[in-house]
Amino acid sequence: MQVALLYGGRSAEHEVSINSAFTIHQALLRAGYSVHLIAITIQGGWFLQQTLNSEFDTTQPLNLRPGLGIYHGEEKLQIRAAFATTHGYQGEDGNLQGTCLLCNIPLCGCDTLSSAIGMHKAIASTLFSAHGIPTVPSSTIDCYQMTTLNRDLFQTICATHGQDLFIKPENAGSSVGVRALINATYHDFLEAVEDAGRYSERVLVQQYMKSIVEVECAILRTEDGTLHVAGPGSVIDPAREQEGFLSYAHKYGQVDTAHIRVPSGLPPSMENRIREYARTAFLAIKADGYARVDFFVQGESIYLNEINTSPGMTALSHYPVLMASIGFDLPSVVTSLINHAIQRNREERGRCFTPPKQ
Repeated sequence: MQVALLYGGRSAEHEVSINSAFTIHQALLRAGYSVHLIAITIQGGWFLQQTLNSEFDTTQPLNLRPGLGIYHGEEKLQIRAAFATTHGYQGEDGNLQGTCLLCNIPLCGCDTLSSAIGMHKAIASTLFSAHGIPTVPSSTIDCYQMTTLNRDLFQTICATHGQDLFIKPENAGSSVGVRALINATYHDFLEAVEDAGRYSERVLVQQYMKSIVEVECAILRTEDGTLHVAGPGSVIDPAREQEGFLSYAHKYGQVDTAHIRVPSGLPPSMENRIREYARTAFLAIKADGYARVDFFVQGESIYLNEINTSPGMTALSHYPVLMASIGFDLPSVVTSLINHAIQRNREERGRCFTPPKQ
């Protein structure tokens, strides 16, 4: 079977996406698939590749035709499904998912709606709270407020969340644009909001959670509809005290790199609650395919931090480790996701779109 591997993208997580592509490419080959490599540049162009490299060959442009598929010149790529390792803006936020749907390309993972909700953390948290899942206390600052930030807003936020704040883009990932402010000053607050605003139209301001254990669950929906929840695993970050949070450098760097420990070491009753929260969160945003759900544990309290509908798949990423802990290696994961994507596409194509007769 021929499948497409999409990677790169117009996102601050462009390099992470390429690193994930190396891992998934090997998994697809091991699973017996023939792979069309499709690189998406920072500018958003799609190009067919002969080999997988961090430097893209832009001599073979592709075009997408609604209802038809992906074309190289006048030749249609004969693919049954696509797997995207794209992250962040235009790769994980519903834009790519909607594009593939319009072009009749079965894409692994979440659809347009669930990808968009999962990417917008404040909106997702509202849904999680409505389903009885505790979330981190948060406030949002939109693009209009960012142009008129003043001390009154800063004081209101501190009165709500305290003087220790966690500031991040509302719709970005991989800890890009994130800052932890201890005993925040107005100047530090302005600087952090401005930095986060470079990556997102809204900025999320949260209460900084001290003395926490970060844990994660991985979810896979197989083609028979079963939801498999792996974990939780504890995130071991040697540099947490230095940064105050799991930074981009310590997620993907070569020194003091964070890793996941399974089992988590938490009491079984707490692990069960976390798994149930993860399952509920997945269903709350109408997710499908796969996702990673991240939590903070503080004493006896559990807080859902965020859901990631396109988790990293690099050699250092946590999702593959979590899934392996319940018996799913990456070739079996990608096979399940591809079969499920084809099945969903078949169901979508079989729905009635004919207007009723007058």
